[in-house]
Amino acid sequence: RKGIDMTREVRSKQIKLKVLLSVIWIVFLSALVVFGVYTFKKRKTIGQDLGFTSKYAYDTNINQDVNALVITYLNALATANQQTLKSCVTNPSQYDNMATVESRSKIITGYNNVNVYSLPGVNEDEYLVYAVANISIANISSQPLDIVPKLYIVKRNGNYLINNEVPEADVADLESQADASADIQELYSMVKTDEEEKAAQDPAFKEFLEKLK
Repeated sequence: RKGIDMTREVRSKQIKLKVLLSVIWIVFLSALVVFGVYTFKKRKTIGQDLGFTSKYAYDTNINQDVNALVITYLNALATANQQTLKSCVTNPSQYDNMATVESRSKIITGYNNVNVYSLPGVNEDEYLVYAVANISIANISSQPLDIVPKLYIVKRNGNYLINNEVPEADVADLESQADASADIQELYSMVKTDEEEKAAQDPAFKEFLEKLK
């Protein structure tokens, strides 16, 4: 009789242990689900956070059409291609007079290894873009990094264009916040560091920079 009671007690303890383990397992799985949902929602809202509190506020080369537009635009600047420049922007009349572009193209003759860092724009299918590329400078062998900031990309009639008109208030606010963000400041810092390193190695480039001061 005593042996039977002990067996029942052991079985009872085993059952209780199994129930306890099951409860713990269910709680663990529930916590994982809740954490996963929270993480997913957080990831979705990062791009909409105008405070840019995420690790990287921007995406890199995320849209091939936007990349193609930016590269085409920069190449057109470097070659003073009026027709192409007009096709890249919302207000083609900016390039009716090409004097400034032509003077610049005699100095900055090319853009290579273009990377497009984009942030979500105010509306869908809009982007605030910072382009970083190695530039070719006339009579200088070094190809330092340069940054072309705050290109605001919009979609018109199915095509992406650079909005070269006076920005509306909400776009201007977005640009100000972006410029002040740590992520974008790091891009500026990266370009500056590369510029300083190239200047230290290339006397002609160093002299070029000093003339710009």
